[in-house]
Amino acid sequence: MADFQRGLGDELKENLRIQPLFIEHLKKDISNNKIFFAIRNKYASFYHKGCSLFSYGKMGHYFSTHHKFAFVPKKITKSYITEAQLQCLEVETSFKKGYEKIKTQSELYANIEAEGVSALYKFAPTRENKHNRYFLVDIEIAFDARYDAIEQYEEEKNDAGKIKKIDILLYDNDDRELLFCEAKHFSNKDIWAREEEKPKVIEQLNSYNNQISMHKDNIVKEYTNAFIEYNDLIDSKLNPPESVYEKCGLLVFGFDSWQIGKIKKLLIKDNSLEGHKSKFIGNIIKYEDIAKIYEELK
Repeated sequence: MADFQRGLGDELKENLRIQPLFIEHLKKDISNNKIFFAIRNKYASFYHKGCSLFSYGKMGHYFSTHHKFAFVPKKITKSYITEAQLQCLEVETSFKKGYEKIKTQSELYANIEAEGVSALYKFAPTRENKHNRYFLVDIEIAFDARYDAIEQYEEEKNDAGKIKKIDILLYDNDDRELLFCEAKHFSNKDIWAREEEKPKVIEQLNSYNNQISMHKDNIVKEYTNAFIEYNDLIDSKLNPPESVYEKCGLLVFGFDSWQIGKIKKLLIKDNSLEGHKSKFIGNIIKYEDIAKIYEELK
């Protein structure tokens, strides 16, 4: 955790600012909530529909993306092609020119929980909503520096069970308090257990609580750095954080109205969540009240 950092540094920040891909595409999509901008340790990530679409700084002063997203054709006029047509197919050789196609391609690889979290991009601290009180300020937060640079689409090759990333970081810009939250889709087996047992998510939340409590001062320090850079690049108005709420909340989503009783009975009865606060949202795509999420998780 001593290596946990948030900040691009002046040189990388200034180089990112003048990149055509950032100026002409990414910054616009950040403003309209299609892209979530996250500052990491000496690089930036740009998320779309739950996938890390582009990174800047991981491979020098360049943008990079996964090859699964990058190989898109310049032109296809039919849904089906022959082998002979495939041999003549030209691919886009510019991230800027292929931007919309790369975005569309990435959507094929989003997992159900990351895509659900992407519905909260609309609460990011963009210029358009910079006067709001509550914000989504980070996603996929790894306290262990070994995993900080591992993207969502690479986790299967790196023993996903050992990669511990908290899904959501919320922020109260008035009280200047950070609040971590784990997100689970209704179908995730970690929130289900036999009646006499506890769901696996309890152990996960307790682990996060320990990390947050032990390293809260460093968390505040590093996000202070990140917020300064974020404000500079996106024209937001994030105040420097002063504290971290020491319990990680749980957000459960993706269920129908008839299923809510079943999940609440399992997770809430007999204090099975062991003091962790929870929030249940059936249709997270249509949800508009981030203040209620924050307040209920405290």
